[in-house]
Amino acid sequence: MMRVIRASGILGAIGAFTVLIFGGWSSAVIGWLLGTGAGLAACQGQRIPNPNTGARLGGSAGLVLGVWILLASIAQGVVIQSASGQRSLPLDQTLAFGVAGLGLSTIAATLMGAIQGLTPERRRQATLVTLAFTLLSFPIVDRLAQTGWIGTVIQIQIFVILALGLNIVVGFSGLLNLGYAAFFAIGAYTAAFVSAPGLNLGWSFWIAIWAAAGVAALAGVLLGAPTLRLRGDYLAIVTLGFGEIVPVVFRNLIQVQIYEPISKLLATLFNRPDLAICLVGCVKPLNLTRGAEGLGPVGTPTLPFILFQSSNPFPWYYLVLLLVVFSFFLITRLRDSRLGRAWTAIREDELAAGAMGINLVQTKLLAFAMGASFSGLAGAFFAAYTSTIFPDYFDFSVSITVLCMVILGGLGNMTGVVLGGIIITAADRLYLPQLAKVLKGVLNVSVLPNISNPQLKDFLATSLDPIQMRLFLFGLTLVLVMIVRPGGLVPSKTQLAELRSASTEPVSP
Repeated sequence: MMRVIRASGILGAIGAFTVLIFGGWSSAVIGWLLGTGAGLAACQGQRIPNPNTGARLGGSAGLVLGVWILLASIAQGVVIQSASGQRSLPLDQTLAFGVAGLGLSTIAATLMGAIQGLTPERRRQATLVTLAFTLLSFPIVDRLAQTGWIGTVIQIQIFVILALGLNIVVGFSGLLNLGYAAFFAIGAYTAAFVSAPGLNLGWSFWIAIWAAAGVAALAGVLLGAPTLRLRGDYLAIVTLGFGEIVPVVFRNLIQVQIYEPISKLLATLFNRPDLAICLVGCVKPLNLTRGAEGLGPVGTPTLPFILFQSSNPFPWYYLVLLLVVFSFFLITRLRDSRLGRAWTAIREDELAAGAMGINLVQTKLLAFAMGASFSGLAGAFFAAYTSTIFPDYFDFSVSITVLCMVILGGLGNMTGVVLGGIIITAADRLYLPQLAKVLKGVLNVSVLPNISNPQLKDFLATSLDPIQMRLFLFGLTLVLVMIVRPGGLVPSKTQLAELRSASTEPVSP
């Protein structure tokens, strides 16, 4: 029972916070989503002999979660609406929102709990079917509830692909990479180069996306080849430099001229510019990336009877969902393969792995290449989705954010990495902007007019902005996770065993 209360309490706080800042039918959507998670969490680590027992545990967790959502819905409609300057909702409408969240959370949790009481094979199949139904029906539910979350969910899935790719390098192989955004940029610009109509190549998106993955993999090999002797902090510094160089290069490829090297050298030595033989950009320097103005429009996918337009997010959602499933499946197969076991051996003890006959150079290069290829895949989709790409999209903060996802979820654990990607991207792109909007309304209507001190009023008006504190919140979250759960939210079995063995080692006098 304590596990049920703890699991539903954590999810209940998340659900209540969501309802407080979004309101409306978000209570029903979040109740459905978190109710499924509550039913699963309530049955984890327990022996569930039959579906009835699982349904009882899941239903209890869903009921507690639903009560949180109901209370938050009432508070949002009666208090938050009025405090932020909006018209308070009628009590019956507020109760309808809360009761819908309560009912859906209880039903979803009961169903998921009952599934955990099936035989292992049927449980796995039923869980996958439930997850697939949730993912496939989310856009429809989002449109019916008018929550408008689908655009953010598309961004979440892009970052999940990035996190899965970085997990190969950091989680599986133990190679710290702080320049992962560089491969994201390489994939995006490659797709733009080969598919943008203005560059006269006009490749189809379905070819450009694989070209982007291949070019990013090649860039991973070029980065890994000269840095194989480095470890730990030194490798992190080199990859950090690579990640900073690539966006600068794309920003400055606006006047490109290529000369034959020998003639150019002679022209420089003898101060005779006429001796230099120009190969590319002779009449007019090439503007390859358009610098800070951005490169676009990027070619979009084409399918019969399906239009990929910015006004219709449905095709984009299902396409990136397909890419996430493909990436998860392929990386899982890599993890369980001979190459994946070699990566694990290098992560645990590189000297021992080399002594056992593992080719360290080839294995590390493959880790860099495979991790970079998934970043390039995400970059190609991102370029097509946004239509125009800018160098500022790929700054250092992207690399740190993706690394935070891997650490928060659990190094080496695929499910944990996906969970970390969802939590951090949702907090950054969905919750913080909405929280800032609500706080601004409450401050302007209910707080600032009642403060006479002008200095305090200016301080509150300018400092209480969650978006400005996003990096502080990320850092605080990581510190708390390292203290409470050093292995991440869902640590891998290897990491968990290492942490337990380290905690039980006797301290030498």
